[in-house]
Amino acid sequence: MRRASLLVLFFLSGISGLIYQIAWVRQSIFTFGVSVYAYSAVIGAYMIGLALGSYVMGKRIDAHARPLRTYALLEAGIAALAALSPFLLGALHGVYPGLSNALPAGGFWLTLTRLVFSLAVLTPATFLIGATLPVMSRVYATHGGRVGSDVGRLYLVNTAGAALGCVLTGLVFLRYLGARETIFLGVAINLFVAAAALAMPRLARGREAVGAMDGGQAGAATGGESTLAEPGLPISARALRYVALAYGVSGFIALGYEIVWARILYIHTSHAAYSFSLMLTVFLAGLALGSAGGSWILRRRRAALRHFGALQLAIGLLAIVILHTFARLPAWHFEDWFGGYTVPYEFLIAFVILFPPTLLLGALFPVVGSLYTRERAEAVGLRIGRVNAFNTVGAIAGSLGAGFVLVPLLGLRNTTVALVVLNLAIGAGAMWLDGRGRRALRWAPAGTTLAVILAVVVLPTGFYLGSYYTETDRLIFYKEGVETTVAVLEVPEDNFKISFVNGRDEVPTDRSSMSAFRLLGHLPPLLRPGARNALVLSFGNGIATGTLNTHGIPVIDAVDLSPEMIEAAAVYSEENYNVLDSEQLRLHVEDGRNYLLRTEDLYDIISVDATHPANASSWALFTSEFYQLIESRLAEDGVFMQWIPVHGVRERDYRNILRTVWDVFPNMTLWSTGSTHSYVVATREPLTTVVLQSLLARAAANPTIVRDLGTPETIAGYIAMVGPDLTSYIGQGPIVSDNDAFFMPARD
Repeated sequence: MRRASLLVLFFLSGISGLIYQIAWVRQSIFTFGVSVYAYSAVIGAYMIGLALGSYVMGKRIDAHARPLRTYALLEAGIAALAALSPFLLGALHGVYPGLSNALPAGGFWLTLTRLVFSLAVLTPATFLIGATLPVMSRVYATHGGRVGSDVGRLYLVNTAGAALGCVLTGLVFLRYLGARETIFLGVAINLFVAAAALAMPRLARGREAVGAMDGGQAGAATGGESTLAEPGLPISARALRYVALAYGVSGFIALGYEIVWARILYIHTSHAAYSFSLMLTVFLAGLALGSAGGSWILRRRRAALRHFGALQLAIGLLAIVILHTFARLPAWHFEDWFGGYTVPYEFLIAFVILFPPTLLLGALFPVVGSLYTRERAEAVGLRIGRVNAFNTVGAIAGSLGAGFVLVPLLGLRNTTVALVVLNLAIGAGAMWLDGRGRRALRWAPAGTTLAVILAVVVLPTGFYLGSYYTETDRLIFYKEGVETTVAVLEVPEDNFKISFVNGRDEVPTDRSSMSAFRLLGHLPPLLRPGARNALVLSFGNGIATGTLNTHGIPVIDAVDLSPEMIEAAAVYSEENYNVLDSEQLRLHVEDGRNYLLRTEDLYDIISVDATHPANASSWALFTSEFYQLIESRLAEDGVFMQWIPVHGVRERDYRNILRTVWDVFPNMTLWSTGSTHSYVVATREPLTTVVLQSLLARAAANPTIVRDLGTPETIAGYIAMVGPDLTSYIGQGPIVSDNDAFFMPARD
């Protein structure tokens, strides 16, 4: 019973750990932005803390006479530090802009600043989270001969809890509680775990008493389970070193795969706020069940180095199969099964892709735990802490190396092949160490390598465009970068182009979309003639910016998250009026909100063409705090304009966004060019009849505006709602804040 209670506590601890990870990433967006560099800084700080905690506490816990009490104190410490985290992250908001601007210019220094701040705020808590595994291993794995099985169980329940925490946080907690309250829920879970651990009976301090108190006597705990493994596995010191090193490299490979698979899966999903949580949930669930399977096997047979090698070889083979699966996803039309509801569809494709390999990845931990501890209960905390730290360090390197180096250099497909080669090398090495003198084991790596070579020969195309668009013969631009995969397709006979950014269609040049881009570029300078400078958030392929540039504005700052998108603007030169060659243009590769936070400039015009509010990279551009930031960067007689999509947005969310803008800019008007395009336009003074007539007169006198937008009567027809009509439509209701913003696609 006590052992079962320990597993329940560690399960709950896993839930809180993923609550914090997702909520902290979300809260850090407001200071650091949504770029992959900012995300990596936060996750890097999180994982560095895990590695340090696992290693440091693993070295010390075996000498503690009361490890369960230590575990309870760790959980209480996690709760205390997590409770402070929302306030510490909020405090960074005021310190970060000044300090980051004082450092030398360049992405390296900005990323370093984000990492240092993240380490300062998050690492103390994640250090304690990382320390819980070796401590709980010391508490739970007390019976020699089944240490691998025991630590596998711990990994299973903790990872299962993490999977549950991930899906609940991504779909429920953030949506209905808010980010800050979600963190406090995690705090409550940790406090409960700490109290429960302290309340468990402590009968004595000796080794035998600790076993009965903290882990339970082996005979009483096994419940009649057969245990074939024995203490003191016959494994050499050389093989032990290989296991530790190989498991570290395995962490690199696993996170590398996660980066690549997530990038390709995003191309087939809505990239909504919950998309990553669904993928991570499937990933964690696979790890948990894989660990369960590995633990079950280890209770019945002895682990051997060849098992570790076979798992590595199988993971490599599956990774090649997954590339072929990605290539066939569009033909299977899974999205048609769910009538437009994205949550079950995205969960299904994540399951199809991620679940099989993560089962094998999860099985690695109990096998490694069994081999590295030699199934001895002595020094179990030290050994589990050390090998877990090696794996976590490898995971950090894999996350950074795959995202920032391998994918930009090799592309998504070839990065996968490189990781497969590492899997095969590790597997072959393990087989060789284990199987000298065994012919079957000597030939296993060669046979697996041959199978992979055959699979590589028939690799599918390396172009990842979108779930429904695969006409690569019309491809005129394609690039996979650190942040985005961008493709541009052209239909010359229809004079039509369209971009795909991580699989989502952007910048189509149909008549309706071109009217939208042209209005974004022409309307603000018509309302603010003689503007001295302008800021465009979301440069895209530059059509709105190029249109704005026709008005002779001396300085135009344009910001975009994707350098690949900016590069692709060259193939839109006709549509964007060759804006890349303009001397007035200053391009910034950065998150738009982060740029606003850090700049000290005031702008006569601010134009925002963010993607859909349900998109994970754009939702923070539709909150009250964002609009207040816009207002603080807008000149006294400035004009603010933002595209607000009508498609795929629930009407309640649409009204909430309009109400949030109106709360900051009471002189807002609503415009629409039809189809799915609407715009909020905010000025310091109301849009009176006199102002409108002056605007239309300037438009009529400008041939470019007439060609792009039509007659003054056509432009006037774009006004959708003003004054009482608009306020009546908006109605009473909530204001969208950073803490509670959560936009679901319309069908969900």
